[in-house]
Amino acid sequence: MLVKLGLALLVLPLVVLMGSWGMEYADVSSCIHTGNQYDYQTGQCVEGSRAVFIPFAERHPTLVSASFWLACAGLVMCLVGLYQSRR
Repeated sequence: MLVKLGLALLVLPLVVLMGSWGMEYADVSSCIHTGNQYDYQTGQCVEGSRAVFIPFAERHPTLVSASFWLACAGLVMCLVGLYQSRR
């Protein structure tokens, strides 16, 4: 049971994180392909102005940190579960 819960905690937060990043990446990519600039502060496609790039982790620090720590907790739970099942 601990291994299954650990695997869920290991995988699901990273899937949520990559899904969130992927949706934003699709928006940015479609904006850039139309010849415009993407404003990372407002999350909108703008014409003409020079938009400044702000990394995803800087704009969403709670999501990135929580995903990392939950994945680490899931890894520890998997290791403990595997160790206990061998005893």
